[in-house]
Amino acid sequence: MTSKNKPQRQASPRKEIQPEMQAEASPEKDLVKLVSNLSDEKRLELINVLQVSRVQTTFSGPLPPPEDFKRYNEVLPNAADRILSMAENEQKIRSDGQTKMLANDRKRINGSIGIGASMIAVAGLATWLGYAHIALPLGLAGVVHSLIRLVLVWLGRQQNGN
Repeated sequence: MTSKNKPQRQASPRKEIQPEMQAEASPEKDLVKLVSNLSDEKRLELINVLQVSRVQTTFSGPLPPPEDFKRYNEVLPNAADRILSMAENEQKIRSDGQTKMLANDRKRINGSIGIGASMIAVAGLATWLGYAHIALPLGLAGVVHSLIRLVLVWLGRQQNGN
């Protein structure tokens, strides 16, 4: 067989990047090259995929960023006012809830101190009536109860920074 009859191997479409060309390679050029080699149908499919996979931004807190907040009125009239009202109502609800929690804490503290004082008072009465064997444990329990409650209140204030 002569060299004319031999099938010649075609060069592979993928060429090695030469060191001097590596500096010129960029993702944008690679993407353009990739897209230009696609059929129209595949190119449209790629565009649809890219449109679906847009970046979604989120925010935390009751109000959106100002640039987004301004656009709410464009979509729905008075939407920004409604959002502000919603944020104000939520803040009021939280404030009222904290006020109620503080009031409940005060009631529990006062009730606990009342129980301890009552135990001490009953112990004093029992001592006066001659029931010292009942008065001593009852009085000690009242004192210990009151001390524990005062320590817990003090520790709670220390944790809250008061």
